[in-house]
Parts: sequence; C-alpha cells; structure tokens
Amino acid sequence: MTQEKAYFPALTGLRAVAALLVYAHHALIPSIGATPFGFLGQEGHLGVSIFFVLSGFLIGARYSNSFTNISLAETRRFFLHRFARLYPMYLLCTIAALLFRHDVRGISWGVNLLMAQGFFSDLAFSGIGIGWSLTAEVCFYLVAPLLLFYLPRLGVAGSVVAVVIIGALLAVAGNTFLAYGFIPDWHYFLRMTFFGRCLEFCLGIWLARHLLRMSALGLTTRVPDGLWTYTSALVLLGGMLFLNALPRLFPAYQSWLFLGTYHVLLPVVIAALLWGLCRETTVLSRGLGSRLGQELGKGSYIFYLVHYTFGFDLLYFHVWPNRGGVLLLLAIFSVAGYYLLEAPLHKSIIRAGAFTLPLKTKPL
Repeated sequence: MTQEKAYFPALTGLRAVAALLVYAHHALIPSIGATPFGFLGQEGHLGVSIFFVLSGFLIGARYSNSFTNISLAETRRFFLHRFARLYPMYLLCTIAALLFRHDVRGISWGVNLLMAQGFFSDLAFSGIGIGWSLTAEVCFYLVAPLLLFYLPRLGVAGSVVAVVIIGALLAVAGNTFLAYGFIPDWHYFLRMTFFGRCLEFCLGIWLARHLLRMSALGLTTRVPDGLWTYTSALVLLGGMLFLNALPRLFPAYQSWLFLGTYHVLLPVVIAALLWGLCRETTVLSRGLGSRLGQELGKGSYIFYLVHYTFGFDLLYFHVWPNRGGVLLLLAIFSVAGYYLLEAPLHKSIIRAGAFTLPLKTKPL
C-alpha cells in the first residue's frame, strides 16, 4: 500500500456504523434501557470518537509524506481539499437548520457559519445540533500540517501535551474576555473541544504512519487472522457496557472514570480495531467493505449533518413518529445527496481551486 493508494474499504463502511451509533444515541428510545442491547443506544456517542480516530488515520495515511517539511504549497493544497470536503454541505445544512429553528441571532449565525460554535457552551447545540464536533474537526485540520510534521519528533504523548497546554492557555484567555460560555470549565474543555480530544486524532495519525511503514517494508504481523478485529470489537462493546454502568457502580467517581475510559482507553481500542480492519480479512471487514457498506459510508457525512435537526426535530416530531422509518429515509436521502450534491460540489471546488495553486513539484 502506498500513500497515493491509501484507501480502506472497510473504514468507509465503519463511518456508516459510527453515524448509526450517534443516531441511536440521539434517538433516545424510552424503553431502550430495558432491552439487552440498550447500552448501544445510550453510549452511541462513542461514534464521535470513532469519527475522530478515523479522521486522524485518514489524514495521516494520505498526507504524512506531504509534510516531512513545512511547505506553504502543500499546506494550501491540504486546506483546499479539507474545505471542499467539509464546508459546502455543512453550509447548506446549517443555513437550512437556522431558518428552520427561526434562529435570528447574529451571534448564532456568525459562530455557526464559522464552525466555531463548539467553543461556546451556550451555542454548542445551535444550528444543526451536532456542529460542536465539527468545530473540533476544523481545529484538527488547522493544526494537522504541524501535527504531521512534529508528531514523529514529539511522539503521541508529546504532541497531546503540547496541544493541551496551548489549548488551556487559549481557554483561560478566551473565558476571560469572551461571553456565551466560552469553554466554561475543564469538563467542557476535555469533552467538547479539540484540545481535550486531540489524543483521538493523534492516535489515528500514529497508526497510519505505522501502517504505511510496515507496508513499505513488507512486514506482517504474526497473529491469527481476526485477532485484532474481533478482540478490539468485543473490548469496545465491553467499554460501552462499563460506561453505561458507571453511574450505578461508581457514582462518586463517574465523571473522571468516564473521561479516562472514553477519552483515553477506548480511543486506543478504536485504533486497534482500525488496525485489524486494515490488516486482516474477516467477515466484519468484508461486510463493512461491501457495496452496501461503501454506499452508506459515502453518505455518512450528510447523514451526520441532517439526522439531528431534520431527522428528529422535523421528520420524527412533525411528519412521521417512527424512528426506524426516519432512519431509512435519512439513509436514502444521504446516499442520494452524496452523488447529487456532495461529490459534485467537492470536485467543482477542487477544480476551481487548482487554478489558484502553484504546480506541485518534487523536491530536488
């Protein structure tokens, strides 16, 4: 596998699973706690963590060799591709959501259009409702060239510590001078911002670099096929059960135990799952890499954007109070939207931006 051919079908399908977990979390089915698998819905927020580790992995797999040196041309090209990938559909969905919610506040429009709502606790769930997580994603994109350059030198731990220190200084300064609940406390800092979630992105980058290096050297792992995939999947399920039981098992320590499990231990397990899906041929990897998995994975970004405001606030509460039916409609709409809107807009922006970028040259 070369960096130019860094495509992993099973990971595209995994995006659909992550989006489905988030949907289940927001569905808030009243009886879900009484079902044997109710914890999957209650702890479906783990889908966000999967997205973050995946994002770091894919950026690392595609761009690691582009930032062995800090290059203005490569940085501009990287930002163009990330903008084309993230913003067009976000902009359309955000404008529609703000109009649907009759939100006429200037500050709300400003932070949502800038994808900065995740910094403000009073505005974090405005617009499309889940935009706070995209604020973290944008922050990652902004520093990704630096992470790709410095992570091999500082390591994962050093990179995370550097990001957390810088983020803490920004949080203290911003909280002093800005209103609307700008990063109001450490709990918010750790759960809702890139600075507190940077380990997930850094683990993804490290895993991608390690995988590329092993592939380049022709190295293989001497473990039974499926060991990484199924062990990590079972540990993830166990972790979700543990998170679900925390309020009952350790009520006095549930906050810090949650943070340690959700933001440190489970991201490592997610990275192990990605490793297995990339290196092993299993029933799970074949299923995620199937035609259905690919199509649902391609539509997962639109699905994620629309499921909260338009799936629940509009369809479920005003049109069709059937969560399964809404899920099916959203899946069909999202896949169609990928082919009719997302992919064409992405190609058009890349094509238009290519005229303003310098020619890509190889170093002498």
